[in-house]
Amino acid sequence: MKAMPCFKQFTLIVGVGILISTAPAALGQKWEVGAGAGASLYNAQTITSGSTSVEAKFKPGYGFSAFVGQVGDRLGGEVRYTWLSNEMELSGAGKNFTMGGHTQAIHYDVNFYFNSRKSKTRPYLFAGGGMKQYSGKGPATAVQPLGNIVVLTDTSEWKPLISGGGGVRIAVGEKASLRAEFRMYFTQTPTNVITPVSGSLSGWYYNFVPMVNLSYVW
Repeated sequence: MKAMPCFKQFTLIVGVGILISTAPAALGQKWEVGAGAGASLYNAQTITSGSTSVEAKFKPGYGFSAFVGQVGDRLGGEVRYTWLSNEMELSGAGKNFTMGGHTQAIHYDVNFYFNSRKSKTRPYLFAGGGMKQYSGKGPATAVQPLGNIVVLTDTSEWKPLISGGGGVRIAVGEKASLRAEFRMYFTQTPTNVITPVSGSLSGWYYNFVPMVNLSYVW
């Protein structure tokens, strides 16, 4: 029942991002569409209950991304969708439990370029925000080895997202560009998907995504 308010926030962010990205058209910016792939890495969180500590983490995984936006001389912006696959794992007290999981994120980023649009190689930084959905992929067994402290659930949960990072754009043709990026996604811990039972779980998950993109500009 909590998903609907988050979904409304998510659609609002995307709508605002689209409006922002289309506004600079009068300033001579060019349109861009592209897709990419890369790795997906996370930090870990710890749940403590009495003398027992359990590490809750996402195993290294992979992902894909697609985006549309505009490219200017020093500024640009894009709406981006990213799908990432990472297994979820609980470990502690000599026990271990793994369950499938994936996330999907949609967000708007503003790109800040160091070189003008005439340069073949253009380093840039970016920052933005949106929403990210965490999903457990069952079967979630009725009895889990660490179920007295924390459980993994076959559910989904939306969280507000902060995005940022940097990259370099290299022109590989008159209208094509190769973009190598290091993306960072920050959200609060999804406690509906990774649910503490007798311990407490809070803080943020940091998702690091090195990615290579190919785009078309017109």
